[in-house]
Amino acid sequence: MVDETEIYLDECPASPIGHILALRSSVEGASDEAPYLGMDSINDVTIYLTHACNLECKHCYLSAGRPLSNELSADDWLIILDKLRSLGVKYIYLLGGEPTLLVRRGLLRIISHAKDLGFYVSMSTNGTLVNREVALQLRRAGLDQVQVSIDGPNPAVNDVIRGVGSFDKAVKAVGVFREVGIAVSLSYTVIPDNAYYVIDMVRLAERLGVPVLTFIRVQEFGRALDNGLYLSDEMARRVVDDLLRIKTNVKLVLNGFRFGLSNIYEAYRKSRERLNALRIINYNTCPAGRSRFVIDSDGSVYGCELLMGKAFYEGNALRDNLRIIWRDGFKSFRNRNYRDIKPCNTCPMADLCNAGCPARAFSVFGSINSPDPYCPMVKGLINKAR
Repeated sequence: MVDETEIYLDECPASPIGHILALRSSVEGASDEAPYLGMDSINDVTIYLTHACNLECKHCYLSAGRPLSNELSADDWLIILDKLRSLGVKYIYLLGGEPTLLVRRGLLRIISHAKDLGFYVSMSTNGTLVNREVALQLRRAGLDQVQVSIDGPNPAVNDVIRGVGSFDKAVKAVGVFREVGIAVSLSYTVIPDNAYYVIDMVRLAERLGVPVLTFIRVQEFGRALDNGLYLSDEMARRVVDDLLRIKTNVKLVLNGFRFGLSNIYEAYRKSRERLNALRIINYNTCPAGRSRFVIDSDGSVYGCELLMGKAFYEGNALRDNLRIIWRDGFKSFRNRNYRDIKPCNTCPMADLCNAGCPARAFSVFGSINSPDPYCPMVKGLINKAR
């Protein structure tokens, strides 16, 4: 009998570090590694190897499908990995698009080189192109773990969102990953179409023998924005409450659901106590440009994948000096201060919230020096202004 379900709450909807660490600890046991939090060290880099994808998921924030015209080669990525090693990066997260489209075009070399350099390597996939031979190749290359995206506990729910046949193929991929010895977790993006099936999804993870399941609140970017996909606060709260009630051995990671907590003040109190106990300082809700950054498939460097645009371009990982970019760049994120943002500057939770997600702030208000529009207090002011 499970006494208490392990739930990890991460407000950043884009950062992979929550599920990476949860799965790593599930496989290896308790870890003595220092927390990744802090403004003076970089711990993880997300690499978008391609924008190409064989699916057209309704909620894809990248609107993946066609590759960029100037995507980097495998040889280019090997050079970039060397640069990342010199920065002290620990975790590399590979995704797209669909990275397994590159199995015969350098993906295995990229993983192998990353392992030779000492990185811990994780990858995201839709699983539809994975068979036992592909899984074995990934294992031999050294892939540490993989996250498979499934957005419904059965084909009827999942395939409407991700494409006909995608559920059965993804479930098969989970099986072959486990069979060849690659640690595997699941990802479930919560949209109105599948919000009522989260408990069923946990039960599916149990049946598949998957130790970690991540629920991500859909973000209004890319194809999700084009399709008008939005999860109301009421629905988000129901999802969180449902997950808090169940008992399971599966570790649950919740990305982007903080404002869906029924008692957010109590959650913040416990979070503050936990941070103090761990002696974690310089905590910031948003890790962009502080403990992580992302590299797009053409080598462009950004603080956050939800803000991959001209206004937040920091340079090119292949052509430019990454050490200088890391030292002098990302000022829009690093200089963001909740004390300068209303109503955050009077909020008792501001020292932990830090004005919330800058990507959501930018999408609604046109500036990252604005409050998170998901915040109930901010929504109240918006409604009042109307």
